[in-house]
Amino acid sequence: MSGATAVDELFDSTVDRPLLGLVYGRRRIGKSTMLVRQARARDGFYYEAARVETTVQLERLGRALGEHLGVGRVALADWDEAIAALLALGQRRATPVVLDEVGHLLEADRSFDSIVASALGPGGRPQPTSRARVVLCGSAISLMRSLTAGQAPLRGRASMELVMQPDDFRAAASRLPRPDDHALAVQVFAVIGGVVGYATDMVGFDLPDGLGDLDRWIIHRVLSPAATLHHEATTLLAEDPVLAASSSLLHHSILAAIANGSVTAGSIARRVGKPVSNLAPALHRLVDAGFVDRQEDPLRDRRPLYSLADPFLQFHYAVLEPHRAQLRDRDLDQLWTRTLRATFDAQVRGPVFEAQARAWMRRFADPTRSATGAHVGPSQVTVEGVEHQLDLAVADSDPVPAARRVLAIGEAKAGEVVGRRHLTRLERSRAALGPRAADASLLLFGSSMAPDLTDLAAGRPDVELVDLRRLYEGS
Repeated sequence: MSGATAVDELFDSTVDRPLLGLVYGRRRIGKSTMLVRQARARDGFYYEAARVETTVQLERLGRALGEHLGVGRVALADWDEAIAALLALGQRRATPVVLDEVGHLLEADRSFDSIVASALGPGGRPQPTSRARVVLCGSAISLMRSLTAGQAPLRGRASMELVMQPDDFRAAASRLPRPDDHALAVQVFAVIGGVVGYATDMVGFDLPDGLGDLDRWIIHRVLSPAATLHHEATTLLAEDPVLAASSSLLHHSILAAIANGSVTAGSIARRVGKPVSNLAPALHRLVDAGFVDRQEDPLRDRRPLYSLADPFLQFHYAVLEPHRAQLRDRDLDQLWTRTLRATFDAQVRGPVFEAQARAWMRRFADPTRSATGAHVGPSQVTVEGVEHQLDLAVADSDPVPAARRVLAIGEAKAGEVVGRRHLTRLERSRAALGPRAADASLLLFGSSMAPDLTDLAAGRPDVELVDLRRLYEGS
């Protein structure tokens, strides 16, 4: 179910009582745009909170509410009165009531969620019965999750809890001047991912119109110290109150470690110079806040791997952050051409393309082949005593990893020609996995395929090639 569909269902519910929904996700992914559009289509009420004291907030809300009702400013003495007034909007019909940037409300008054819970509870139900459809929206993921966690006042009150994600790579490509230029799309996605704001306002609505324009765009719109995106990652962490209350240096150090190849808790700890036990709380905060993804191995019961949740974060911590001084003091064209382009190819395009391959398998591959509901992720296999990374492993739904049947394994190579040697490596990996992988498909993802590999794959039902056209258009 899409985010818009979930909100539609909440707003259009015929239940004869008020309903509560939560919508949250990273900044600039289109949450507010969606809610404004859907609320206004139903003549609902939308209010975006500001970072001000509660008295000022209530004055602003009363003014907005009065404008919505066509009267003068509504006097609101406290949040009890404010919530009652908002619920009264739904006395005659189902009416959307959206409070956006709810983190600002909680920052100024920690009792806000308790007051909402009380108003929606059995003892607080207004008479006559309200059919308000209240949505609380926010960008601080860890804070919004805490509203319904554990013993939180709103636990059990929400009819919908929608976590919005950035667009996938196919949707992101649709924003390019030439959406069918897959070679360009895969590189732009490795820079800004699927956050709609990064492809619109934050780059001045300027996207490259071909590969020949890519370097100009990266230098001008991302690398330049004057570019808005240049400072975005730092701003994102500072905006999350849970992260801001702890050591920002440690959080940035963990993200940089992951971006530069440390993907287990132990290797991250070694890179930042702290014991794993000291590192774990900060790592968990980053996972809860949506900045880091925790990936379980589909084939083995081992410690999880960690990756950055967004391509732009990978770009920031692999390219921007380590070279910040040079970006200020040196010619950007030369720096990008002679140094940073190679870093981008090695440390950003590769990991992002591997993630795209796994996303394709989960979302776009033919479900009869990829086994809908199966486990998909990276893995490792020991071949002749040497550990080999598997960019993609697909296994069935057995709860025990070691007992799962292996449905497919794969390699994803963004910047090199995929050839026979890559297939040979997969064949050896499949053999090393033993009988449970005997029927596993071998998938090779790449932007360029060697002709002899294409000829060989045509006669091998167990070998599948996923070039950029298939990645972006096929199954």
